Amino acid sequence: AVVSTQSRIGTFSFLGSHLYRAELIKRRNFMLVFNALPSVDSFFALSGFLVAYLLLKQLAKRGGLTPLQWIAFYVHRYVRLTMPYLVDMLIEGWLYRLVMTGPRAQQMTTTDMGSHKMCEQYWYTNLLYINNFVPWKATGACLGQGWYLANDMQFFLIAPLFIVLLFGTPLLGVLATGGTMICSAVSAAVITAHYHLGPASTADTNLDEMWLLYNKPWIRITPYLVGILGGWFYWKWGKQITEGVKTLPEWLKVICATPIWAVTAAVEYAVVFGLYDDVQNLQQKRPISEADSVSYQGLARIAWSLSLTIQILLCQCGLGGFINSLLSWNVWQILSRLTFSVYLLHLGLITVLFGQMRHTLFFNTDFEFAVLYLGVLAMSYLCAAVLYLTVEQPVTNLEGVTYRKSS
Repeated sequence: AVVSTQSRIGTFSFLGSHLYRAELIKRRNFMLVFNALPSVDSFFALSGFLVAYLLLKQLAKRGGLTPLQWIAFYVHRYVRLTMPYLVDMLIEGWLYRLVMTGPRAQQMTTTDMGSHKMCEQYWYTNLLYINNFVPWKATGACLGQGWYLANDMQFFLIAPLFIVLLFGTPLLGVLATGGTMICSAVSAAVITAHYHLGPASTADTNLDEMWLLYNKPWIRITPYLVGILGGWFYWKWGKQITEGVKTLPEWLKVICATPIWAVTAAVEYAVVFGLYDDVQNLQQKRPISEADSVSYQGLARIAWSLSLTIQILLCQCGLGGFINSLLSWNVWQILSRLTFSVYLLHLGLITVLFGQMRHTLFFNTDFEFAVLYLGVLAMSYLCAAVLYLTVEQPVTNLEGVTYRKSS
């Protein structure tokens, strides 16, 4: 979803005729691509779930962590993420400008929006994972995808505050996590109302939405906190629920699980496709309801991540049915090892593709758009395999030995 969205953004910038763009936006099913923003919240929720579940298992096994083990906990995360991140920053920030020779290459490498100039000025912010703060009102970025990594690292830094509370005093932990989650949602709603922003960046012409809402941790932490609560719930009651589910006949499992799957899927559908009318209003230059914008910004992230977390719990507890079988397919395990590298590299490949382009695009059919997207996806996985084998996996192996010794 992330690669398809970035491909769509690049493609729309190079369309010679906007008739195809207008046709696509009128289609309700195109919201799967046009409003793929919840896919990012999915990763935040999954990250929070895993961090909480794995850390709680360690705390239960050891009765707590020593100061040295806490240091190792953070160093392990920093090293594992930063080495491939640094290599990608060197490639995308400096090397790509040497191979782009198209008419828009200079714009993409030397202006404020270009990675090269931004990396020269702000490279250190990426390594410190503060690039969603510095520069505060960002018009560009040293690696446009780096805002997600900054948020994820910042969430990881404070996650133990909630997880330790959930481990020692569950009620206080739930109140603290839930209260912070509500404060985040209210903040998003208040900022949206104060600055008269749209319901999402896909339905807003105000570019300030990026630095006011989109990349700020106090707005994006909501799904991560939902994931933490889901990980804690599974750690505390997952085994008992799973054992109980095993005793149920198949027909009863279906009766119990189907309504929950239906409700959570309906909520997810509403989050993705609920912006359709607002997008149409924006295209027709009609005003968007401020109530719609405020409610969507305040509630959409909670609704999406809560529905996703419930679905994860259903799969883990034996109520996933054929969906769990599909998601547990061994092929996904191979591809999942490359996911981080694909995320790092895909935007740079799209930049090179359009930076070298000497003509505008004239799409007539969905097939042509699909070919471009699949080509970018295939190249992203091919380059990701190289980065994984030469950087990510060797660093993980070396660092893993050190981490196990220290922990």
